[in-house]
Amino acid sequence: MFHCKLQVLIISSSPAWERAMSLALTPQRFELELKTTPELADQPLAKIDMLVLDEPPLEDLAALRKRCGSQTLLIVCTGASADDPIWTTLCRLCDDVWRTPMPQPLITQTFQRWLDSLKTQKELWLTNNYLESTINSIPDLVWFKDIRGVHLNVNDAFCHAVGKTKEDVIGRGHYYIWDLKQEEYEKGEYVCLETEEMVLKARKTCLFDEKVKSKHGLRQFKTYKTPILDEDGEPMGTVGIAHDVTDLENMGTEMAILLRSMPFSILVVNSDNVIINVNERFEDYFSVHPDEILGQNYSQWQARVFPDLHGAETSEFREATIQDEKGERLLEIRKEPIYDIFMNLAGQLYIFRDITTQRQMEQQILFNSNTDFLTGLFNRRHFYEILAKERGDQRVSLIYVDLDYFKLLNDTQGHQAGDEALILTSDLLKQCFPDAVLTRLGGDEFLILYLGNWELNDLKYRAEIFLREMSEQCRSHSELPHLTASIGIAQTDDPQLSVDQLMQRSDQALYQAKQQGRDQICIYGTEK
Repeated sequence: MFHCKLQVLIISSSPAWERAMSLALTPQRFELELKTTPELADQPLAKIDMLVLDEPPLEDLAALRKRCGSQTLLIVCTGASADDPIWTTLCRLCDDVWRTPMPQPLITQTFQRWLDSLKTQKELWLTNNYLESTINSIPDLVWFKDIRGVHLNVNDAFCHAVGKTKEDVIGRGHYYIWDLKQEEYEKGEYVCLETEEMVLKARKTCLFDEKVKSKHGLRQFKTYKTPILDEDGEPMGTVGIAHDVTDLENMGTEMAILLRSMPFSILVVNSDNVIINVNERFEDYFSVHPDEILGQNYSQWQARVFPDLHGAETSEFREATIQDEKGERLLEIRKEPIYDIFMNLAGQLYIFRDITTQRQMEQQILFNSNTDFLTGLFNRRHFYEILAKERGDQRVSLIYVDLDYFKLLNDTQGHQAGDEALILTSDLLKQCFPDAVLTRLGGDEFLILYLGNWELNDLKYRAEIFLREMSEQCRSHSELPHLTASIGIAQTDDPQLSVDQLMQRSDQALYQAKQQGRDQICIYGTEK
């Protein structure tokens, strides 16, 4: 995966720009370096990723742009009014213009958008690089076409087959690439016009035996074609993979080549369920030599290797765990029927794919989407999902927690101390409310959810324990000796009362606790 270090240089006499920009969340796999200086002088700018100028002289901008690198983002901060002619020049020379005075949240938000845009650009480049590397490593012909049949991208094998460069192929149609006359292409003889239409109509992957007339003579291809759909599910083009079988002597040779080239572990059985072929990837997956497995009954082999895989093969896809010297792995098993020329079942093809990393990544993505990255508590979105799914007609109790003077702590001790305070708070919440749904709403606000017949006195008692624990632990912390929290509690038995209304009640109780001197607990609907 990529890793980027972004260097941001701010030319200003005020530290406010850097302070506000430092509050932006640095994208994953990015490292951010912010620097503020009152004078530009002769500082080197070629390697600066973003240059922010606070009220620069207009006459210096053109020369300054030349000093910057080709990828440097130039941003100017100006207090000029919108009808000032200076805006025409600024918009021409700069990547962005920030109108001053600019409040801190807006600076942070605008800078965050630039960071997210840079991350998107980098990921787009990486994805394209993945695609190019993948298709160029495939020995078969690969191409992408739009709905008109114009080639959008091809791999190196395709270029070699047609004897043309990629630049000459992209943007061209089939007849030009294969040196056919336009009328010959339109007739559909020895070309893929008809199969393109079939794929777009079927809206699924199709396999064709195609003859292509080229400058090397008539060639025979086995071609997989798949429609490419837009956001609305409408066809916008096709992708094709063609394997030249012109010179194959027989189907057995073709099968052996196909199995060997597949990136997955493959096993083939005949109609008697006897194993008749495996590919090299299968040997590596299961650390077995073909002589040790060919001729065996597949069901017996499966029972030995996958003892926990029970039941009939009712699904095209199954999953099984295997434990060997490589550790525990999760495999996806796919079964495909093999038919002879008369469409009689001739055997089965089993594809084994290691999905251990994929499942781990899926679980990690799910965890990241549901939790707050700093504290590990649920985020606001997942809180609403849980409540919508599990509330029903149950009693709902909310305990709203807000740290006292948290902004002052951030301003005086720094954001690292603020993060430590949030982490300490979340750890105490887990300790004191182990059976609750714990959520960080944002900033220094936390929400504790209980569903079921909980009494207010029990909830208040737990909240008091939490405040005592926080006081004891913070007194021993050098940077958080006076950290406290205020708590508001609200409860309802009315299933028609929305969660937002109940949150407002707990927030009102929290406000009452703040008004009474902080480090307090207040219950909605009572004086204290």
